[in-house]
Amino acid sequence: MGLTRPAGPAGSTSPAEDFARAVARYRPLEALLPAHWSRGTVVANGAQHHYYRTGGGKPRLLLLHGFLDGAPSWLRTALALEDAFDVVMPDARGHGRSERSGPRFDPDQLAEDAAGIIRALGLPAVRVLGHSMGGGTGIRLADRHPDLIRALIVEGWGDAAASGADLAQTPQYQAWFSGYVAWLERLKTLDHAGRMASALSQLPPGAPLLPEAEYVPWVDNCAQVDLELVRLGATLWSRVGADVTAMTEALGRIGVPVLVMKSDFFPTPGQRRVRDEPSQRANVRIGRFEHTGHLIHRDAFGPFVERVREVFLDH
Repeated sequence: MGLTRPAGPAGSTSPAEDFARAVARYRPLEALLPAHWSRGTVVANGAQHHYYRTGGGKPRLLLLHGFLDGAPSWLRTALALEDAFDVVMPDARGHGRSERSGPRFDPDQLAEDAAGIIRALGLPAVRVLGHSMGGGTGIRLADRHPDLIRALIVEGWGDAAASGADLAQTPQYQAWFSGYVAWLERLKTLDHAGRMASALSQLPPGAPLLPEAEYVPWVDNCAQVDLELVRLGATLWSRVGADVTAMTEALGRIGVPVLVMKSDFFPTPGQRRVRDEPSQRANVRIGRFEHTGHLIHRDAFGPFVERVREVFLDH
């Protein structure tokens, strides 16, 4: 749970001061990564891709992050799953420590990147978990390279993405986005302590402070992302509707077991639970995470991990 503290009586500290003191103690990303994890770079689909890997002779699990995120965003998830899986976490091109994307950045390219990474690492058919953009990548990968995938989980994709596309067209979002890009530019100039303090300005009003294992990777991803790619954000959002249609059609062609995790774009008050929704295909299951935001693996971590284990340990 994140730190929360209401305003107290005279003489007590404010929530902002509490948050500032907390993040001042947060360690750098390298200190949070387990010593036995490996990291490396492979050339795939004509670009260099950086990755982290938990290792061990276990079933391989490929985690694909969302847009403007990065491989470290899976830190908490990988820690919870590495007892059962050899977890591989690549940075998508333009993100993290992978090669910059340049002006060409499209979903088809990302799917071929993922296929190339699997082959470059010499992995047998893998289980794939993709969040948001990574979910679309996973669907394309399973559709075009069925020999590379055993099972697929798609997190926070579909109706949530469509809501995000609508939001991106509003004047409020565009004003926020301009300030966000300026903040990213400043963030790249700061040291670790400066980044930890600066990122507090990006927390939504009233939101709890993320724990170290979530906050530090988030800030590191923000500091590493390709600003040229960030500036393409509005253009990429405009293609979301067509992409959802294409991916829905692709789901109809996929033969491997699939779990689609759906949610709202923003979390809402209420009991967070998971209910199954009807599916038109026997191999595709749908789980609705109620009152949960787009980052299901953050907002509903326990039920999320349970579902991941349930699906991937069976396949």
